[in-house]
Amino acid sequence: MCDSTSHVRLLHDAAEKYCSEYAKTPCNWIYRNKDHDYFTRIEASGGVMRTELKDNGGDPRSPINGQLRGLFFLANNDSGEPRIASYFGPARIQIKSDELFRLAQNLYFADFYCMGRRPGRKHYVILVMTKMGSSADMFCRQHLVSLDVASNPFLCNDSGQLCACCGVDVEVFYTEDLNITELQRSGKVQLVKTVIPLGQGHSTPGGKPKNRSCGMCNV
Repeated sequence: MCDSTSHVRLLHDAAEKYCSEYAKTPCNWIYRNKDHDYFTRIEASGGVMRTELKDNGGDPRSPINGQLRGLFFLANNDSGEPRIASYFGPARIQIKSDELFRLAQNLYFADFYCMGRRPGRKHYVILVMTKMGSSADMFCRQHLVSLDVASNPFLCNDSGQLCACCGVDVEVFYTEDLNITELQRSGKVQLVKTVIPLGQGHSTPGGKPKNRSCGMCNV
C-alpha cells in the first residue's frame, strides 16, 4: 500500500490524464458562494474572512483532510466571468484571480474526485494556494504535488492570462485569511448575488464522500 504522498501523486497523474482531453478557458475571477449570514458575520468581525479546517470531503486519503486550514474558492469561469449558478448559497464574493496569486504564489495539487453514480457526473480537482514560507506551504511541500503556475493542466498562467480546465470543477483552497475590507478598497473584490441558486444552497457538514466506484478518479 502506498503512503499518502504517493497516493496524491497517483491522483495527480490520473487528473492530468483526464484534464488533457479538455480545453482551458479564461479565469478572471476566483469566487466563493455562501449564504448572506456568512458575509454579515464577516462584516461584523472586522471584514476578515478566516480560514477553516479542511473537512473529510473528497478522497479519504488526501493529506489535507482535517490537517490544513483554508478557504474554498471556485476557479471556473464562463467566457472569463463567474458562473451564474450556485450550489452553495445566494451570495458571492469574487476576487480578481491575479490578486490571489499576488498574495500567495505557490500552487499544489491535493485531490481528484467525483460524487454520485449518475452517468456524466462532474469531477473535481482541489488545488492548494499558499504563501511562500508559511506553515501551510511547508506542509504542502512535504505532502502534495507542486505545480508550475505557468504550465499545468488545471489552472495556469498562459501568456499573462490565467486559465482553468473546463472539464472539471477547479477548487482552490486558499490557506491565508483574507481582509475583504482592504480588497474592496483596492477594487479587486466584488460582493454580488448569484442569479440561479441550485441544490441545497449550502455545503454538507463534514464534506461529501468520494464515489468509490469511479474508474477515473480512484487509484
